Amino acid sequence: MNTNSKGYFGKRTLLFILLALVLLAMPVQSQAKKKGKIKAPKKECHSYVVMDAGSGKVLFGQDENKQIYPASTAKLMTAIVCIENGDVDSKIKTEADIVGTTTPGTYALGIASGVKFTFKDLLHLSLLSSASDATDSLAAGVFGSEKACAEAMNKKCKELGLKKTSFDNPVGSDIGAGFNETYSTATEMAKITRYAMAVPLIRSTVAKSSYTTTSGQDLTVNTTNWFLRGMAWYDDDTYDIIGSKSGTTNAAGHVFIATAMDHKGHEVICAYFGNVSKESTFASIRSLYKYTFDQYKKGNIELSCSNYDIRNKKKLGGVYNEYASLNCFPQNKSGRFEPKKPVTRKELAKMMRGINELKGDKTLKRFVTINAGGKVSTLRLAGLVQELFPNFLNDEEIEGILADCRNVENLTAEEKNAYASFLKAGLAVDGSMKDAGQVVTRKQALLFADLLSAYQFRYAFSHPVGQVKEAADGGMITYPVVTFTSKWDKALKKQAAEIQKEKEKAAKEAAEEAAKEAAEEASEVTSEEVATTEKPAEGTTAAK
Repeated sequence: MNTNSKGYFGKRTLLFILLALVLLAMPVQSQAKKKGKIKAPKKECHSYVVMDAGSGKVLFGQDENKQIYPASTAKLMTAIVCIENGDVDSKIKTEADIVGTTTPGTYALGIASGVKFTFKDLLHLSLLSSASDATDSLAAGVFGSEKACAEAMNKKCKELGLKKTSFDNPVGSDIGAGFNETYSTATEMAKITRYAMAVPLIRSTVAKSSYTTTSGQDLTVNTTNWFLRGMAWYDDDTYDIIGSKSGTTNAAGHVFIATAMDHKGHEVICAYFGNVSKESTFASIRSLYKYTFDQYKKGNIELSCSNYDIRNKKKLGGVYNEYASLNCFPQNKSGRFEPKKPVTRKELAKMMRGINELKGDKTLKRFVTINAGGKVSTLRLAGLVQELFPNFLNDEEIEGILADCRNVENLTAEEKNAYASFLKAGLAVDGSMKDAGQVVTRKQALLFADLLSAYQFRYAFSHPVGQVKEAADGGMITYPVVTFTSKWDKALKKQAAEIQKEKEKAAKEAAEEAAKEAAEEASEVTSEEVATTEKPAEGTTAAK
């Protein structure tokens, strides 16, 4: 290579570094079109909130942080803790002192005592018909008593960071029935609903319009969700109501928390606490959904795909929860991610385009066109990376890397080079990828895409753009230009800024609390000193 070309490549590398530094210093911009703050429609109610279920972001609301009473929507939290702490395949025998003395102020179905219902029967009776005798029986069956269940509900609130929510019974009775420690806010009830709708058993239960028990008494109940029963109209050409929970008490008013999903997979929660009538509550929710999806179409708000089964599962890895808003995850129509399912070529390309700015890449387009629904092996994934980001190793290095790999005996020289380069780059997310024939799962594909984003930066610095003679085959290769305007990186910066803001807020609150405590201690010390000074010495008489 001549001196001029070396200088050229040195300048290019320096340019890449400077560009990366400039971009890292740039302020994070929202991906949504900025057309001003969304105005929350005014409603006659205690409060309401509309939330993007995929990201958990509050879109707009009215008095959304004001204290309200959840009524029977509290049963969503009861269902959460019972499922997480009980055996969903068990049977629970009803007890006379439970079904005969149902928590005051709520509706009872009148189920018999001494009858064995399945866990799932009681869950359906609780969430669909809002039967408190079924809810109390489920709570006592799992925890031993309603009180113990309420304690578990509050523990879960603490785990979810809900500071304005409290429960002192499993069914949602409130101050009107003498239960003073059951309360929440529209925002926090939406958060509970978001969590509940990520539990498959709850999600499938609240999506039903009716249910017939499979054991115990022969009972059939209808849902209190008027949308699902056809008693309240909504625009099903735009979205589908997929469930959630209603509730009514004198203090709470007419409550309904609805979950809707549009035909593109965007899931939206509307928690509405009405103070007029049940008809008004459902009509208001319908109008709020129309407003939400209209604003989305206009580009004024951003919605993320549902991916409901990855919201709360820590075992899937933080990458899922952190980047759900990127809208590049593959998912079923129902909103499930199914991490163990083999990834298809089309799904893999969607991830890579969304995360790594490869939207118009011809290689990816050809990769999908060949067989969009085809599965992807580790070797084929390595080959794709090689096509996108060419890299060459010497024979000795290749043999060393592939020494402990499986199904590599019959690979061509080009395949061995691609596979070894893939492994050396650290793009294999787990040990199973050391098998060239291993089928890549959705989970592995997403974790790979996460690693690939960082690999792009490293690749750009070590592979200058231009014609370079390769010693491996004597041919010429053109290294690609790697962009630094990745959607993934913007999301990282945005999230980091939000986390920093929360940390600063927490630090400020802690400092204020410490200052307050120090002032109180100082005041107490001063009072003690004054008292000591004014106390007459022993053997003397105080002045009168």
